[in-house]
Formats: sequence, C-alpha cells, structure tokens
Amino acid sequence: MSFNFKDKAKNLANMNIYMLAKTVSMFEWENLPETIPYKELEKLLQRNGFAFITKHTDGNLYAFNGGLGGVPDVYGNPTEINISNPALNISKTFKLDEGVLIVNDDFKMGLIPLFDRYNTFLVENDINMMVYGYNTRTQKLMSASDDKTKASAENVIKKSIDGEIAVIGESVIFEGIKVHTGVNNSGISITSLTEFTQYTKASLYNEIGLSANFNMKRERLTQGETEQGDDALFPFVFNMLKCRTKAVEQLNKMFDLNINVDFGSVWAKGSKEVIDDEINPNDKNGNQEIDNSNDKNSGGDNTGEEKAELESIINNPDSTDEDIETAKELLAELEQTK
Repeated sequence: MSFNFKDKAKNLANMNIYMLAKTVSMFEWENLPETIPYKELEKLLQRNGFAFITKHTDGNLYAFNGGLGGVPDVYGNPTEINISNPALNISKTFKLDEGVLIVNDDFKMGLIPLFDRYNTFLVENDINMMVYGYNTRTQKLMSASDDKTKASAENVIKKSIDGEIAVIGESVIFEGIKVHTGVNNSGISITSLTEFTQYTKASLYNEIGLSANFNMKRERLTQGETEQGDDALFPFVFNMLKCRTKAVEQLNKMFDLNINVDFGSVWAKGSKEVIDDEINPNDKNGNQEIDNSNDKNSGGDNTGEEKAELESIINNPDSTDEDIETAKELLAELEQTK
C-alpha cells in the first residue's frame, strides 16, 4: 500500500517508533539477568518513563511497568506500584522498597512526549510539501459556464495531451471559459518547507544528544558556528545516564549483581569527546588507538591548500563582503592552530 500522507496518527506513531529504534541503543548494559533483555528494559524506560525491577516467585528478576501510587512520601513521590502481568500470573501492588524503580529521567517523562512534539511538526510539514507538489502540477485552472462548454474544453485538453491539433468550432467557447493562474504567489517555496524539516529534525536530534546542524546560513560556516551548540547536547542524556547509574547501584546492592551501564553507539563517542577530549578512546581490549587529531604535522599539505584557497577568496575582487569576512575568520583560525 502506498504512503498515505493524510493519516496523521499512523504516520506520527511510525515516526516515534523509528526514533525509538535509534535511541534504544543509547545505553549499553552489561551483566543484566537473562530475564531482563536490555532492549525490553530500554523500551519500558523510554516509552513509559520508568520500570520496576523485582524478584518473582520463580526466583528470577523481571522489569515491569505499572501504575504508581500509594501514600506519598514527604516530597510527594509515590511509594507503591500496581502491576498486572498475565504472562507471569501477577496482579499485585508492590511497595517500591521491594525492588528498584528505574526512571528514564528525574521527572519520569520518557522520550515519547519529546518525540510527539517534534514529529507532529514533521508530519504536518510532510502534508504541506505534498500539497505544494500537487499545486505545482496545475499552472493554469480553467472554469466553464455550462456543461457543453466544459466538454468542449476537456476535448481540447485531451487532444493536446494526445499530440493532436484541436479546432474550436464555435467562438462562444472563448466567452464561456476563463483561465486562472493556479500557482500560489504567497511566497511559500519548497526551500522554506525543506529548511523547516531540517530545522525540526536537527532540534529533535540535539535534544537526544546528537549533533545536527540547523544553521540556515547559506554561506560557509566558521568552526565557532558549527560548535556553538555542543554544550546544549548533553544535559538531558547525561541526566538519563545518571538515573540509570543510580538504579544500577541499588540493583547491585539489593540483589548481589554486577550490572554496569554506560553510553553506547554514537553517544559513547560524543560523550568521550566532551568529557575526556579524546577522539579515539581505548578500545574494549585495552589497546590505545592512534589519535592524530593533535599532530601538528599531520595534514600540513591540506592546511596549505586551504590557506591558499582562503587567500584567493580574500583577494578576489568579485568576492562578496560576507565571503571575504568569512574567509578571514577561517584563515585566522588556521593561523592559531599552527
């Protein structure tokens, strides 16, 4: 079946699932019990905002979702969770101190509200782009005053499409048909719609700690402009890691386990660059990978070529003032890194 761009609810749900398929690998878990696959644990945390781990009567640990409640503590936090799990024949209210409550973030929000917000914009803009595309197909609109005139006009259009020369037998057709411009002159363009999609996607990725440029500047970007948003990437994902680390400490202590959790996939590389200022950290076997990022002699030829290119832009009388200013900034950065 073809893609139905008008089915907003289905398209939003699908986009959320695609995002969860990416973020489920945000964290790497080690030494989890076999009865708690990391994928199922992350699905509970990211979808619902929390998961409760406790020991079942069969002696195994499981992660559950349920309704939080009970008499609140002094800070208004829940103290009980009601769990219903037909597969394990469980329908019971547990005290939270009977297990460990893992939260995705300090406010138990999860990622779905975040995905809903940005993906709603994307779904709506997809419709805008489809409708814009349809409108561009109709450069002219014809209206007829009666059925006979309408049929004559349709016959002329059909013969034109078939490559035939059409003859109009009566002049009354010119009086009964009016031609209107079909293109919208409101100033909306496919470029602005595309930029909105790029901006929305970049904002969403930045929220989950992935660097995506949403600068709408159409000229060359300086290094400072490309790095200015890096500080905003990690507060939320670090909060997610902190919550998991705290829960792991409680699990290890309560159930005598040796679980570890840390960033995984591209999040591991990004956090390593921010915390340790290392592009290539040690691999899992303990071997130090070669990092030439600080080698002043590496890429010397490329640096010289780039300097020559920037100087040619500065000295070119046809260069715009903005191009010259940008080239000077980049040249100054190269001089500082020598």
